Amino acid sequence: MRSRARRLGVGCTLLGLAMLASSGCSYFSYPENPLLEASGSQADYRLRTVIPPTPGVEDDQTLVILTLSGGGTRAAALAYGVMRELDRGKIGGGSKSLLDEVDVISSVSGGSFAAAYYGLFGKRQFFEQFKPDVLNRSIECDLILRMLAPWNWPRLLSPYFGRSDLASEYYDKHIFKGRTFADLPKRRPFIVLNAADMTLGAQFTFTQDDFDKLCSDLSAVHVARAVTASSAFPGGFSPLTLNNYPKEDCGYRSPGWFAGAKADLDNVPSRFDRYATWKEYERDDRPYIHLFDGGLADNLGLRGAILALSSTDSPWKLRDKIARKQIKRVVVIIVDAKPKAAPKQDRCARPPGLLSVVMASGTNPMENYSTDSVDLLENKFYEERRLHNDWLTDQRRCTEFAAANCRGRRHRDDCEVKFREGCETQFGVGKDSEVQTPDLYRIYVRFAAADDSVRDRLNHIDTTLQLSAGDVNLLIDQGAVLLHKALRPKDGDSRDLVKDLGIEWKDDRP
Repeated sequence: MRSRARRLGVGCTLLGLAMLASSGCSYFSYPENPLLEASGSQADYRLRTVIPPTPGVEDDQTLVILTLSGGGTRAAALAYGVMRELDRGKIGGGSKSLLDEVDVISSVSGGSFAAAYYGLFGKRQFFEQFKPDVLNRSIECDLILRMLAPWNWPRLLSPYFGRSDLASEYYDKHIFKGRTFADLPKRRPFIVLNAADMTLGAQFTFTQDDFDKLCSDLSAVHVARAVTASSAFPGGFSPLTLNNYPKEDCGYRSPGWFAGAKADLDNVPSRFDRYATWKEYERDDRPYIHLFDGGLADNLGLRGAILALSSTDSPWKLRDKIARKQIKRVVVIIVDAKPKAAPKQDRCARPPGLLSVVMASGTNPMENYSTDSVDLLENKFYEERRLHNDWLTDQRRCTEFAAANCRGRRHRDDCEVKFREGCETQFGVGKDSEVQTPDLYRIYVRFAAADDSVRDRLNHIDTTLQLSAGDVNLLIDQGAVLLHKALRPKDGDSRDLVKDLGIEWKDDRP
């Protein structure tokens, strides 16, 4: 019997190896992202193609951006709870919800599971199936079993196939159903899944604008690979590889803003750094890039939105819409699943072990950096409001100057026009120089605002890819509670989003 079992085992092994060999080399390598043809992509997943301007129809003048942080299933569950509550808030007593009005969802790591699922399958399936498909799924155990399965060992030993590629196949089959970026609908919200370039430490987004840098077509890339790259925490997962093709292969040209940015080394260092980072993708000796957890570059998924709202360099082109007065109100809802647990390592004099050091190095800096991003958003709008107020003050002074110099003159109106225009030209405060400043509603959802009775429990929920049903339900429920706390106007702020949009909350929670 033992001899027969041994022969059977050897036979199965040989059969398995034969099947692997017949599948070709691609079985032992990552799936390559395709070259972008010179004519351009048919899917063309960019903000301006996903939410194109409609001729003859005026925009609603309210831009809503939702950002979802990293943090494994903890972040995905909190995002689900916030989004479910946003859908209960009906605008003006009608059928449209605040969630329906979200124009952009920008996410990293665990938050990318929620963003990608919602973008692909829509609101109804998201609320019906996201819990069983993702939040209640034993993702971590399933991935470990696949890594321990002997038939996957030859692939994992290949230098061109890693743990992230195996995870991507699992997500693709069981969660995202083989969908590619061509399957994302051409309607809002625009889904921005953020990863980090391992070599540059810079943010890399799965949008066609960033894939242009690679001369690659995003439309055929599976959404599961983007989610994997966004959540590939170093150590637990391997970096995910993308091909960076020669630029002459697709007719690539550098963006127009490069000329000005190149000269901004001293004047605007951050702009010069963006230029220098982008230029790295144009190098001939960098045929591949390696991506991992997007939280290591921006754990809130907020930096892209800040750039788009403050600079004309962004491919989103929001500054153009602001200048044309098509955006008068900006709502940024930040969902932050960052915990603040007690420092266990500091209870002992013994230095922490290697695993603890790696975890701290990868998470602590990006978590501390998160609030800086929120402050940067506020400061950008504060500075523009100050410039706008200065412009209004100078305009008023020119009007007063003209009135004082034309008092008692025969053609007073013509005189005032002449003096006012001369004053505005001299001081550069004409109509063309007006700084447009939309009102900012910053809604920051985070554990720190939770009641004392639940805050400690929230802070101790692990950053893993599977949680208990109790933890998942707590995070979902607290998503609604924390959203309402974040919606309350801050002290001294007259802006009230609920009041200004006429939001009514329907008591129809499941």
